[in-house]
Amino acid sequence: MATLRLNMIGDGIDLTGAIKSILEEKFRKLEKYLGDDDRREFFADIIVKKEKYRSSVEIIIYHVFDHTLIIKKETDDLYTAIDYVIDAAEKQLRRLKDKVRTEAIREAQKNSFKRGITVGEEKEVVEKPIEIIEEEPELYKPISVEDAVVKLLDSNREFVIFCNVETGNAAVVYKRKDGNVGLIEMPSCR
Repeated sequence: MATLRLNMIGDGIDLTGAIKSILEEKFRKLEKYLGDDDRREFFADIIVKKEKYRSSVEIIIYHVFDHTLIIKKETDDLYTAIDYVIDAAEKQLRRLKDKVRTEAIREAQKNSFKRGITVGEEKEVVEKPIEIIEEEPELYKPISVEDAVVKLLDSNREFVIFCNVETGNAAVVYKRKDGNVGLIEMPSCR
């Protein structure tokens, strides 16, 4: 189970050993919602404020499933405020963990369906045949490689097929994964 590292801050109140131990004990029950990785640590700030007759407890938990949770409760009793914050934090963490788990299952099912594999029980999946959609290449007007690169970079397309004005052959410019542009020139088929 992941661990939750607490940074306790008192504002207008001296955090005694008793208050700190109660905070640590209560916030330990939130660790079960943070994941199963024993090496993973999460950090939280607990800000306890005392103003006249009101007590407030605020917790900020950083980087939980790519979120930062901020929960604040204010009452006339410090221990009641702690309980309210724990209940609210537990509810939000449970919801967030369920959401992440559901999205992971949905993504796994989507990926397995694409591969023709089912999650859970064995079923035969009939794959949909790939449909080939013909598009007319823009080979009618020969252009230079530089113009084809400009056309590629100004569009959302992954590649541009064109007729190279210098050679008269069909060519392709495409976006490479390293951020550069690649060129493939095909010899004449005639």
